[in-house]
Amino acid sequence: MNKTKPFQHILNVCLFACLSLAATQAYALKKWVDENGQVHYGDRVPPQYLSKQHSTLNEQGLTVRTKKALKTQEQLDQEEADRAAKAEADKKRLIEQRRQALHDRVLLDTFTTEDDLKLARDKRIEAIDSQISLAQTLIKNDEKKLVDVKRRIKEIEDSNRIVPENLHKEITSVSRQLENNYAFIEDKNNERATILETFDKDVKRFRELKSAKKKKH
Repeated sequence: MNKTKPFQHILNVCLFACLSLAATQAYALKKWVDENGQVHYGDRVPPQYLSKQHSTLNEQGLTVRTKKALKTQEQLDQEEADRAAKAEADKKRLIEQRRQALHDRVLLDTFTTEDDLKLARDKRIEAIDSQISLAQTLIKNDEKKLVDVKRRIKEIEDSNRIVPENLHKEITSVSRQLENNYAFIEDKNNERATILETFDKDVKRFRELKSAKKKKH
């Protein structure tokens, strides 16, 4: 058996491939588009269009290679900004996942049943309601005091006497106390609503965690 024939066959195939590639490259055309959108063909791309997208065509007119346009500095900056935004979003998502995991652990370690959660909620609401009630009492007292001081000032003015400065200062002081107590009550009502909303979410989450724990067992 002649062992040189297989080798010769392989050599012929390689030679044919090289000749075919050379022929293809000999017939290759370049295709590019100018700034007006006009398509051009030629044996080489003008220097001013080398940074733009252009293609190489074979003798059948088929695209055999495409070189993409170089990215502008604006595009590169936008890509960098997008990467930074994604990294920041991933960081925030990781922080939130860790926060949720910690919160879940605290829920399970602190409370045994839903009733324990509701009891803790009711105690906090009761404390806030007591603070609101006290502030409302102070408001009633200050409103009465304000009426009395204004009445005294009017009596003095009606008798053509000079109103003592301390009475004017007292009106200012009582009015400020009223404003502070009204603001305090508003803040406490907002806090109350937040507590109720938070505990509602905690109860739902507690149920989910307990249910998942049961399924594991």
